[in-house]
Amino acid sequence: MTLSYTNFRGEAYYLHSSATKKGNLTYHFSKKVKDNAIDQLPKGYEIYENPNGKVYLRKEQKQIVSDQEIKTIKKGLEYYSPIKDIKLDVKKEYIYIYYANKELGEVLPFMDSHTQDKYKQYETELRLVLIDEDERCFVMERFCFLGGVDDWIDLEDSTDIEALLAKYAPHIGQETLFEFG
Repeated sequence: MTLSYTNFRGEAYYLHSSATKKGNLTYHFSKKVKDNAIDQLPKGYEIYENPNGKVYLRKEQKQIVSDQEIKTIKKGLEYYSPIKDIKLDVKKEYIYIYYANKELGEVLPFMDSHTQDKYKQYETELRLVLIDEDERCFVMERFCFLGGVDDWIDLEDSTDIEALLAKYAPHIGQETLFEFG
């Protein structure tokens, strides 16, 4: 039985492997089952779904940010953010805060919530970065759309995650966010 994974949009992905020119195995997901489909997750790998539903196989990631810190961030976003459709994407010391860029219910009111999920797109303008593992100090950054591909502006650092969220989360998806920095 082929290993499959269903993303938040309800799309099924199937794991495949193939050999490189050097004879090493490479892995990828496809929406169709092909001859090179496999039935097990390779050792040392994990399934990763990005906030927009694309599915990848990647090497297992060491978690630097604690579960308690992630829980605090989720609670803070729930409380302070005007946008409620938010996802976190944790990559090493980075916690990207993604939000649905349009309320599809307003744009396409005839669609039910399951159908809306197929068309949602998430974007990020804020992220937290763990800058001191011993002190558990984070810096809040916002994306700068004026420069290159990966330009982030430091806004403020603190050991108090909730204080950072109280200050910046109300501006997620708002023009007022760009007044900071």
